[in-house]
Amino acid sequence: MSVRVLPIALALAAMLGLAGAAPAGAADLRIGTQNVPVLDPHFLLLDSNIAYNQHIYGALTETDAQGRLVPDLATEWRPQGDNAWRFTLRRGVTFHDGSPFTADDVVFSLNRVPNVPNNPSPYSGQLLGVTEIRKVDDFTVDIVTDGFLPLLPAQIAKLSILSERAMAGRTTEDMNQGRAAIGTGPYRVTRVEGRERIFLSRFENYQGQKPDWENVEFRILPSDGARSAALLSGDVDLIEFVPLQDAARLAKAPGITVHSGGSPRVMYVGVNVDPKLEAAGAPMRDPRVRQAISQALNRDGLVRSTLEGYGRVATQVGVPGMLGYLEDLRPDPYNPDAARKLLAEAGYPDGFTTSLVCPNGRYVADAQTCQAVGQMLARIGIKASVETLPASVFFSRIRTGANSAPLFLTAWSNVMGDAGYTLNNLYHSFDRAAKMGSANRSGYADAETDRMIDAALREANPTRRLALLQGAGQRGMESRVLLPLFSVPVVLASRNGIRYDVGTSGSAEMTSAMRAHPR
Repeated sequence: MSVRVLPIALALAAMLGLAGAAPAGAADLRIGTQNVPVLDPHFLLLDSNIAYNQHIYGALTETDAQGRLVPDLATEWRPQGDNAWRFTLRRGVTFHDGSPFTADDVVFSLNRVPNVPNNPSPYSGQLLGVTEIRKVDDFTVDIVTDGFLPLLPAQIAKLSILSERAMAGRTTEDMNQGRAAIGTGPYRVTRVEGRERIFLSRFENYQGQKPDWENVEFRILPSDGARSAALLSGDVDLIEFVPLQDAARLAKAPGITVHSGGSPRVMYVGVNVDPKLEAAGAPMRDPRVRQAISQALNRDGLVRSTLEGYGRVATQVGVPGMLGYLEDLRPDPYNPDAARKLLAEAGYPDGFTTSLVCPNGRYVADAQTCQAVGQMLARIGIKASVETLPASVFFSRIRTGANSAPLFLTAWSNVMGDAGYTLNNLYHSFDRAAKMGSANRSGYADAETDRMIDAALREANPTRRLALLQGAGQRGMESRVLLPLFSVPVVLASRNGIRYDVGTSGSAEMTSAMRAHPR
């Protein structure tokens, strides 16, 4: 919502007494969300889709609000030599349609993941290194791998398990309409109203801790202003992705509480060094130019101004607590004078012209950050034409292996808490067949970095593995193809009668009715 309109809405809400109103029903929760959901949990890998689907489906493993790996549909797991993990399944679990959960459902679901038709962003990376899903008995499954994969139990967290029986002859569209969206999760789908609303009801036979709310309604409100207005008018009880410029005003509104926290998502400027970019990318292949760009970035200023004080400066594409985090790493200091000298040394004393491509509305303050970065580059003579695009257009423009943007701004979230996940996706050279480097949009390719990443993904010794992760991370950061800016904050707002646990893990950005509690 615009700054000009919001105070009027606040005044109206206070005058009408709506801000102190109770939720629609003592056992009901209405959530205003930003993104249109996909209820096929294996189609279109996005955090927002995982957020919706965590209500409906279960997975073998799960991460809690603090990022710890915990059991879900599997009660335990252990290596079987160097080429398999054995998962013991939970007994007595039923799907929403009453059918029993068994190993057959696990085999069916994990085999389905890489085979969903016309999938623009598949979940197949979660099965990296997996060669076979093998049923041992009705409550035991072996996941066979190509060498030892220490990350596997975390890799498959949130990889939803479907009912083989319910999915017979069903498609992604059947799931999106609610007809086949059947899982073992804490809520079952009761109604889907196009791209506008989803209605859930509590699954009373859920095997885990039952949520507080009997009924949950997701109201899809892509506009920031519409979400804020809906909360102030009492149409919803909780909203996500609160605009940072509105958070302080909402916090002062009668009966409204703002919930904020950190996330493992780091926003960064990507520098495209892919040789296929030809003349447009020539300056970017000079390490002095990349260092100059990094020194032009006022990261502290971005946190103070663009983020309104939320978030914090990032030193790497990762956050403290992640295995492999480089504790002693510091970002390049903000120094425009030194940056201009580096450009002159590289043969660009008057700077150069390029383009900076960014998403608009996909991440917190993404368009505002993009404009600010463009202005910072202009101060050292790099004249970057700034393009802010809808998310679907943006990701098509910077797709891995065919990125046409010399500079781009995006973000990455390490949902596993292990640097191997980030290094594999962002820094490993792109290899479509091996599912490596799937988000390497910078075109970075370095044989030694690849060697360390490959070894780390299969190293069983914790000490040697940590050394490999940190070595690859240090080498990647020294290349300056990814220039971290800040960790992205998570800000929600609710009625005063609701307490919300933002959490500290990758799931912090995944709005969940299970984290909302009546006070």
